Amino acid sequence: MRYALRLIVLLFFSAASAQSFTLFSSQWMDLSVNSVRRIPTVIYVDTHRITIEQGSRIYLDVTSRLRQPAAFVYEVLDLNDQKCTAVFSFEQRVFDFYCGSYRIRYLIDSVHQKDDAELIEVSDEPAEPADSVAEDNRIYLNVEVMPEFPGGAEALKAWLAERVRYPAAARREGIKGLVEVTAVVEKDGTLSDVRLVRDIGGGCGQEALQAVKAMPKWIPGSRNGELKRVRISIKIFFPPK
Repeated sequence: MRYALRLIVLLFFSAASAQSFTLFSSQWMDLSVNSVRRIPTVIYVDTHRITIEQGSRIYLDVTSRLRQPAAFVYEVLDLNDQKCTAVFSFEQRVFDFYCGSYRIRYLIDSVHQKDDAELIEVSDEPAEPADSVAEDNRIYLNVEVMPEFPGGAEALKAWLAERVRYPAAARREGIKGLVEVTAVVEKDGTLSDVRLVRDIGGGCGQEALQAVKAMPKWIPGSRNGELKRVRISIKIFFPPK
């Protein structure tokens, strides 16, 4: 299985059109003190800028980019114009950020990358033989007809308003903000791989996660008339309105 994963990742990043991708991480390591923290992080990478999002955002301007056999190496400038280095090793599934004494390693859970006009998520499943006609089970981020909650956006808003509660801990601590949950809408409309990618604490993340997991079937997305698996993002503001 590890060999198959490595093969898929290497082929995926060999495409000439590959210029930008999104990395999802649930934990990172401080390499200077060898400590680990579990914080949902999204890293957006393109040819001009890297954005590290952990509630707040760190913007890094790319000054140079070097492709190595199993990694991309970026020379970047932070907001203070300090020279830093970012390395995405797609074989080891890690993203390293070095800036002075600041040495952080993000452990990557999943990778999304542009494929022409579509965004497709890298799969951990073994590749199908070249001579077989396999069902398209890739996970898309953008298709012609996007998935829809039954009844549309207003119905989704009403459904969440009835079920999402403002946790007592968050209320006591005065925690307010946006929580983001992602999920894959399968071809039959069920939700799978539900993930909390942005949390604000106080139990808000778990409240949002439980609500999304309890959702009914969605209307699935499609491309060229064919049903596709599509990852969606649901953002919930706390306290709920």
